[in-house]
Amino acid sequence: MDTITHGIAGALIGKAFFTGHSTVSSPDAGSVATLAVTLGSVFPDIDVLAELLSRNDLAILQVHRSVTHSLLCLPMFAVVLAAAVRWYARRRERESPSWAVLTGLCAVGLASHILLDVVTSFGTMIWSPWNYTRVAWDLVFIVDFLLTGMVLVPQVLAWVYRQREHSFWRASRMAAFFLAAAVFVFWLAEA
Repeated sequence: MDTITHGIAGALIGKAFFTGHSTVSSPDAGSVATLAVTLGSVFPDIDVLAELLSRNDLAILQVHRSVTHSLLCLPMFAVVLAAAVRWYARRRERESPSWAVLTGLCAVGLASHILLDVVTSFGTMIWSPWNYTRVAWDLVFIVDFLLTGMVLVPQVLAWVYRQREHSFWRASRMAAFFLAAAVFVFWLAEA
């Protein structure tokens, strides 16, 4: 799955399940909670930097979807990401959920990333560094526009209907955008 889809899915999960939840006391803390889930959902793809730093042309095949995509390493990454989000919130003088809640939110984002990568044909080494076997359910290709659209549409609808008086024009623009995107993807697939 591509990083953009992971980020959209993380933001959707954060907004849908954790903004307005009893552990999130204010809208400010809700946006920090959404940030934590979104950051957790895009973080595992940081391993693509190995390809840039390595002289091995096959580094992307050996390293990508390895340790950063591991269920075994997930708790460690959740703690580190929660500390980073907490630092960011304090630096910006924003209210945030407790450190334990932030750790859980980052873990949810990381888990969503791992799960969405397991359903692709490329597979994910979810047990690394203990076992480097790629688990692949092979349900979707790595870049799946239908799945991206499914997680993007609720985000766009929330934006369209945020202000009722502007909703018709926003909906019209988004309909035109999605129609153009569908035509482009169709043209791309044909080519």
